[in-house]
Amino acid sequence: MPFSCTAPIYSKEDEERDYANLSPEQKGDILDDAYGRNAEEIAAMNEREITQQELDTFDEALENLPAEDNAEAAIAAKTVLCPELVELETNPSLFLRCENGSPHRAAKRFAAYWDFRVELLGNERAFLPISLAEGGAYHEDEEMIRMMRESPTYRYILPHDTHGRNVLYVESDQENVATMQFSRQTKIKYAFYIMHRIMKQQSSISRGIVVLCYYDDRGQFDLNKFDRIKEKKSAELARECIPLKFRAHHVIISKCSWVTELLGPAKKYFWDEEFRLRVFDHSITKEVGKARAMLERLEAYGLEEEGLPPFLGGTYEFNTLWTQQHIQDDEEHRTNFEMPIST
Repeated sequence: MPFSCTAPIYSKEDEERDYANLSPEQKGDILDDAYGRNAEEIAAMNEREITQQELDTFDEALENLPAEDNAEAAIAAKTVLCPELVELETNPSLFLRCENGSPHRAAKRFAAYWDFRVELLGNERAFLPISLAEGGAYHEDEEMIRMMRESPTYRYILPHDTHGRNVLYVESDQENVATMQFSRQTKIKYAFYIMHRIMKQQSSISRGIVVLCYYDDRGQFDLNKFDRIKEKKSAELARECIPLKFRAHHVIISKCSWVTELLGPAKKYFWDEEFRLRVFDHSITKEVGKARAMLERLEAYGLEEEGLPPFLGGTYEFNTLWTQQHIQDDEEHRTNFEMPIST
């Protein structure tokens, strides 16, 4: 479908209006998150133990969600189909921490998560562990595994930043020619799997994560191949479902200013205000000294040389064989109980 210049976007004027409407405290929170100035305080707050009373209140809120919140899959998973799996992979405490202790918002996110998971994986696999190993939801998903091997940097977990936060590297759909051959469904399943890898790390729950999104226009970027539906589903996953706090989203666009002018506003349309205003543009069009200039910008936010790839001024080399390592890791951590398959 051709890229529509009349489709809804989040314009520069929209952004300026929303930012102007923030209180000084809200603006300070955004900058504190971006620079990691409050990382230790946030970690201490999120590492406290969730009480049984909070969990009971969460259960009550989940049971009382209105029909439009589609809580059926979440309730079935938690109480009948796979309660042990819920305890291991999507423990309600994760959602309570993500929503600052609010039982209603946590239950709503938990319901949205399980609704998304069933829609993405289907009833036959949604209630299995998010794993590449035998017995897992991704076992023998040939297209998914092939994409992970052929496009290993499409979604990639970089080393922690200087504030102990996970860094998720996000590559454009058109950055790698190999990526473009895979279906929308497979790309979303790829992102879902990587999000789960991040959720397994305590630092992600206690400190939140940082996103690093890179676009390098080498004459191959085609706006007509921009997938609005995939962008909408990806934004829904991050905004409403996954129990992770996104502290900052760094966007790096090399050479091509029109991508900034058209693609950015189109993508931001699907995000909420909290996420939109945490996007920081580091685009650099010059060639001479570009990597060094990029590194200097990113270092100010806690992204250090050892954790960034060479094209961003760093020394970190992507492990293109990580898929096999994750398969082995999933095999080693297979659960001991037999998981049911929904009918």
